[in-house]
Amino acid sequence: MQPAVQIMIGTAGSGKTEHLLDQYRGALRSGLARHAPGATLWISPTIRSRRQVLDQLLCAEMPVCFAPNVYTFEAFAEAILKSLDEPIQTLPEISKRYLLRTIVDDFIAAGKIQYFSSIAGTSGFLDLVSSFISELKREEIWPDQFSDACGRLNSDSRQKDQELALIYDRYQVALHEMRRYDSEGRFWSARTALQEGKWGPFGQFDLVVLDGFADFTHTQYEILELLARRTEQLLISLPLEVELRRNDLFAKSVVAKRILESRLPGTIKTVCCTANETQTSRRQISRFLFDNPRSIPSLPTADQIKVLAVAGQRNEVEVLASEVKQLLLQGILPEEITIAFRSTLEYGDLIEETLTAAGIPYFLGLEQEFSRFPVVRAIFAFLQIELENWSFDSMMSILDSNYFSPDWPEYQQGAAVRCLSRVLRQLKIDSGKADLLNALEKESLKARELCARYPEHGKWETLRQETAAANQLAKRLADATQRLRGKELFVTWIEILFSLANEFGLEQAWNGADIEQDRLARRDQFVWERFQKLLFHAVSQVEQIEEFHQREAAPLDLMGFRGLLLDLLEQQTLALQPEETGRVRVLDAAQLRNLKIPYLLIGGLSEASFPRSHREDCLYSEKDRGELNQNGLSLKQHANQQQEEMLLFYEVMTRFSKQLILSYPAISSTGQPLFPSPYLTALIDLFEPAALTVQQVGELNPLPREEQTLSHRDLRVLATDQLKQGRTGVFLSLLHDPALKETARNVLAASEMAIARFECEGFTEFEGILVSPQNRQAILERFPREYEFSTTQLELYLACPYQFFTQSVLGIDVPEPPELRTNHLQRGIHVHSILTKLYELLIQQGDLDRFYAADQVEALFLELLDQRVSGELAETKLQQVLLTIEKQILEDWGSLFAEQSELYGRLFDELWDEPPSIVGREVPFGRVPAEPDPTQAHYGHLTLGSGKRETR
Repeated sequence: MQPAVQIMIGTAGSGKTEHLLDQYRGALRSGLARHAPGATLWISPTIRSRRQVLDQLLCAEMPVCFAPNVYTFEAFAEAILKSLDEPIQTLPEISKRYLLRTIVDDFIAAGKIQYFSSIAGTSGFLDLVSSFISELKREEIWPDQFSDACGRLNSDSRQKDQELALIYDRYQVALHEMRRYDSEGRFWSARTALQEGKWGPFGQFDLVVLDGFADFTHTQYEILELLARRTEQLLISLPLEVELRRNDLFAKSVVAKRILESRLPGTIKTVCCTANETQTSRRQISRFLFDNPRSIPSLPTADQIKVLAVAGQRNEVEVLASEVKQLLLQGILPEEITIAFRSTLEYGDLIEETLTAAGIPYFLGLEQEFSRFPVVRAIFAFLQIELENWSFDSMMSILDSNYFSPDWPEYQQGAAVRCLSRVLRQLKIDSGKADLLNALEKESLKARELCARYPEHGKWETLRQETAAANQLAKRLADATQRLRGKELFVTWIEILFSLANEFGLEQAWNGADIEQDRLARRDQFVWERFQKLLFHAVSQVEQIEEFHQREAAPLDLMGFRGLLLDLLEQQTLALQPEETGRVRVLDAAQLRNLKIPYLLIGGLSEASFPRSHREDCLYSEKDRGELNQNGLSLKQHANQQQEEMLLFYEVMTRFSKQLILSYPAISSTGQPLFPSPYLTALIDLFEPAALTVQQVGELNPLPREEQTLSHRDLRVLATDQLKQGRTGVFLSLLHDPALKETARNVLAASEMAIARFECEGFTEFEGILVSPQNRQAILERFPREYEFSTTQLELYLACPYQFFTQSVLGIDVPEPPELRTNHLQRGIHVHSILTKLYELLIQQGDLDRFYAADQVEALFLELLDQRVSGELAETKLQQVLLTIEKQILEDWGSLFAEQSELYGRLFDELWDEPPSIVGREVPFGRVPAEPDPTQAHYGHLTLGSGKRETR
């Protein structure tokens, strides 16, 4: 008996789904009356649309439903495959990447990869090959078909075609021999099983419904043919106009209808659905979007739609959050609200940050890659320290991380980390594990010797403790990372990775936190648990594939293991919020297909979002794809992408039932103007100008308006602004709020500082004036009135009083970077000390004429230079080379100084009886002593203060 096949066509909102639900309920009730449930089948395009159909099935006439049989195509194929006597196992994405990696590596070793040789070992090449194979398999293009089509091309890329065909063929052979199927192959295997009469849990059908599709793949068409022969009635809905006017918009549906009519058995009837609703905003969009502008009747009202132009992405998310907050305050359930963006990835962490701060419960529909989570990045940082040979940056990124908290006595609760950082900066060692450990050992031994030699000096004991702590921590770290050297199997590397994470105290980052209250700790724990399961899964899959190759897995070094692990983790994702119930959904635009959403907010509708710009295929150009299609293939082309973009926008804009809020960022992050999507402009033009205008909302001003106060941050800023205006009510409420009380006190303290700095005459404690009697007494004792400041001290004070205070009073030095570079300060100290000693020797010897003899000055300078730098230790070969260069520079300076001294002395030969004599190397700054300094013939007075506080 021929089935009754109906293709229902109509635009969005025409009632296709409601009509199909009525038909399906009737078939379910009929089967239940015959005590034969399960004789129906409904196939939806997505999991969310499937769930929505299940929610809509129940009604007053059918309060209970047994075996509703609502599936997606993927779930239907999976149900068939699970019922086979010898079930075919699925090939996870992580296994697919490893299988492709081994295939490519084998071909590289055999010399069969030439065209792609420069990129074949990269993760990006795996992405290209994997996606291209998936595209071929979706259209059921077999390796030999692809190779034959490429052979008929008139191009010079034959080598490229052969290598791609070779990889694809070996991949398919491996799947067949392993009895595995990938995400595309499940449809092939299910189709083959159905052709052999293996229907598993399904018998004859009374009714089969397919709703929400615009087109089908090659394999899905074949499954539809088999379903049509096994059911009494087949109903298929397509988005299509009764009288076709918008050819580009519904091009896919037109092709799908034609293919269905040619392939399905029996007489096919086309049923046209028209909407009964009045002329609403949604109906206007459904009927006229992308139609000829000259024939569109403008709608005078747009009560259901709002279009917002917002200043920047951050403001846009905040404005959307404000709109959601208003809906929630009106009693709208969170699950009735959906926020959508073309891609949530484009908004980064703004969505999570803003909605969390606003207290909005939300579900982020797009799963996030493991590599973006801090706890996973910390794991790779543990490996990076050895790969970078203990570079200072890689080592401190671990030691300073809150994911590093080992239960080591050498760790000293983190105090040893600071000691190690200071010592390495002083030693100027920024990389080199062996050099670093040797230098720390020598420095520790040197400090012990100094401490033993001068036990009465406390600074040497402090130095001994600091160097010992740094040395012990570095040794313990070296012992812990010893396992990262050498070669191991992949499974052994995973065990080492887990062991290292445990020894470094990774889980201490959340073990001591209140998981219920600390959102970040809860996230870290959840991600770490899922990451461990993923790695265990990766180990099992790698072992199975190596077993298939009938070979022992090759040991990997650390670099190889890290590269393989990154390859396997590519595109592995995780959903942080597993439950959608009771939450506002935040989805990508593509995830809205065939959903019914009461309140829909869509952001990011700039000109770059719709339509998406075409990205040129790295493997085959548009011309190549056209030629391949002429030779029997069916690859996607750029023209089809434009039609898909229009259809996606149309489907998204017609998903709402009560309210639609559209927004786009009108200003970029750099302050440049942005323009709305041309598709959004086309939608606005469907209405009278007075009915739908673009509202300019949001400002670059960080001060929020009262109606847009969403978070504690907004409340703090608003309360402070009102306080400046004399309106104290909101700020007083902060002082009584336990969560904001400390914040309010900090604001008041900051206000006191601002008043003192900007509204009080003279200097205050906020400019560095010490007001505490104890501090003033300490300064007086440190610098009494009789204290003589050196010229260097005076220069440092005049350059920056704060720096003088921190360095000379508090003893806090500016941390120097550990990398080797020219130390101009140390070079100046060397020259200053050498010249000082040179002057002292000449004064003591009473032979001042030597100062103007170049050969004698140079000899004395070089002798003092050798004495000065001979004690400096070079811990590495690089330091030895740089020290030699530095010494050569100073020797050249000594020669130049000697020549200049002799030249300077000659200037006085004709004018003076003898050259000037040296009477002092520098003039002190401070109180004039009672007795004159015999080395100073004259004093230059610089007077500071007056009366008792006068200082000369």
